[in-house]
Amino acid sequence: MTFSPKHFFYYTLFFVALILFSYFFLDKTIAHYFLSHVDSYEVIGDFLSKFGESHWYIGVGILGFTYFNYYKKDELLKQQFLFLLYINIFSGLISLVSKFIFGRIRPWGFRDNGDEFGFLLFQNFDIGVIEKFKYQFITLVDSPTTYTSFPSGHSTTIFAIFTYIIILFPKYMYLWLGISVILASARLLDNDHFLSDILAGVLVGTLSTLFIYSKMRKKLEKVI
Repeated sequence: MTFSPKHFFYYTLFFVALILFSYFFLDKTIAHYFLSHVDSYEVIGDFLSKFGESHWYIGVGILGFTYFNYYKKDELLKQQFLFLLYINIFSGLISLVSKFIFGRIRPWGFRDNGDEFGFLLFQNFDIGVIEKFKYQFITLVDSPTTYTSFPSGHSTTIFAIFTYIIILFPKYMYLWLGISVILASARLLDNDHFLSDILAGVLVGTLSTLFIYSKMRKKLEKVI
């Protein structure tokens, strides 16, 4: 399986367009709906969100790599588990850094009839650049969880795993896609993310995995 720079470009362009459309036309409406139905959806969202926690997959990657490298030597499985480990670390780091660069408030800004929405990065244009970055830094230090909505880390992990699965086990692609969409949507149900955050997570997760695959492809195909 190969991916040309053109594929990466068009895929990124498509998702950036989706993210912008969602931000301007969908995010507020969807967030208000789920905030007004917390009792119906939040428990489900919290449960499904557990499948998007990267430490599970990092742990599996480490254990699998260790086992097939030192105990029951199998080069194919060793490389596959190493691939799993790398994509979770790499996509997680990109997601984490992006969260602090953009500084987007979560849907929690709408609680108690609030109206706080958007990115710290694109606010306070009336102050100097240094003051602007100081304000963003102080805000993130004071409320690191509140202002780290974009992109969704859980969605990043889920779609990193999805891309991993369809690269190595493509037979049931639409089944894996359906499961991934359901799991990523959980972040709407538990009011922790906007739709555009999830779309950004999809973009980061898939591109990160494809990038790591492009670096490991020869090793993976050599043992296959």
